[in-house]
Amino acid sequence: MKVKDVIISALNILGRSGLAASLADGDELTAEERETVDTLLYCFNATEDEVARNYMPLFAREELSSPDGEYFYASFINPPVKIKRVTAAGAAAEYELFPQYMAVNAKKITVEYEYAPSKKRLEGSSDFGGEVGEYLLALGAASEYCLINGELEEAELWENKYRREIDRAQRKLPSCGSIPPRRWV
Repeated sequence: MKVKDVIISALNILGRSGLAASLADGDELTAEERETVDTLLYCFNATEDEVARNYMPLFAREELSSPDGEYFYASFINPPVKIKRVTAAGAAAEYELFPQYMAVNAKKITVEYEYAPSKKRLEGSSDFGGEVGEYLLALGAASEYCLINGELEEAELWENKYRREIDRAQRKLPSCGSIPPRRWV
């Protein structure tokens, strides 16, 4: 799913269908409209990161090699949040985590991990698909946007819909042993 499509959906949710149409058509935006789109892009990135870290993790699997057994997180394709499993030569490998790298007693490993999505630009694509759809991310971005702009009642309205959409999406996933973070009412 394209980031631009999520932003357009968020604009429609917020009642800014004129700006949504201008953005979809590729029209020249005014400075105020550009600021609105940039703020919504910030909100999209915050929402995508929140969903990945707290509700529906993104998983990656990589094969890495290192002559000294030190695997720096910066060399991973995606920024790891949680290492799930490390194998070497098909067997589980012991590893030790440090702030900048992971130490493994092997020169070639396969690592499975949860990762945080990178910051996206308007032309980019979301790391999510499937159950985490455009509508869920647009609701989160709209809620965040209203909160930033001091529209607290609207922020609460969209936040409630966003949370319900997260709950709906989580019910469709296979059960896992994680507990969602606490929500303040």
